[in-house]
Amino acid sequence: MKRVMAYVILNVKSLLKDKLPFVWSIFLPLVMFYVEKDHIMQEQDLTYWWIYMILCSYFYGIGLYALELKESGCLRTIFSIYPSSLVFFIGNLITQIIFCIISLGIFNLGVFFIKAFPFMQLMKYSMILIFLCIPFAFLGFIFVLLKRIHANTIKVLLSILFFGMFMLLSMGTSYNKFNPLYYLSKIFTNYTPKNILVYTWVSLLSFILWAVSILQFDPNSNERR
Repeated sequence: MKRVMAYVILNVKSLLKDKLPFVWSIFLPLVMFYVEKDHIMQEQDLTYWWIYMILCSYFYGIGLYALELKESGCLRTIFSIYPSSLVFFIGNLITQIIFCIISLGIFNLGVFFIKAFPFMQLMKYSMILIFLCIPFAFLGFIFVLLKRIHANTIKVLLSILFFGMFMLLSMGTSYNKFNPLYYLSKIFTNYTPKNILVYTWVSLLSFILWAVSILQFDPNSNERR
């Protein structure tokens, strides 16, 4: 546990130094919320915003972050001290859970001042989603298996994909037939047996792919230096 917390402290310090991504991860959803505020009538309508922020945090902050460290050669140095991909993953996961709590807390505070929704209710719903989305943090770790695609390329593709899915949410159901963010939000707001089954299978698949990623994980950069 001490080694896990060492990763957490290191990651938190890194996040505090690089403030722009942290500010942007809150500012963009808050602006989009302000544009759509007249169409939001209850706390659960914010599910889209919360899931978007959480998934971005998990995918960028865990899988993509590990791939960036690997490409830069930093991961080899870190693993020379304690070579455990599991400890490394858990440390990053805890960091991103903390990051989600802070960023969603600030976002919810903005919503509270704009729409006067009960702040504790907002935090309750968003905290539930943070933990329900954890399987996708496991899924995001599969980025470390990619050997021929650079981290910057994946970052650009992810940004386009997530922002595109987020924008489609405001265009109606007919535009969201193939939008995973839309269906994920529906699963978390409508606990039918079918939705629970789908969530269970997706979670199981995510854990299997994560296990493969952990077992196959190589901290050495694919590029020669």
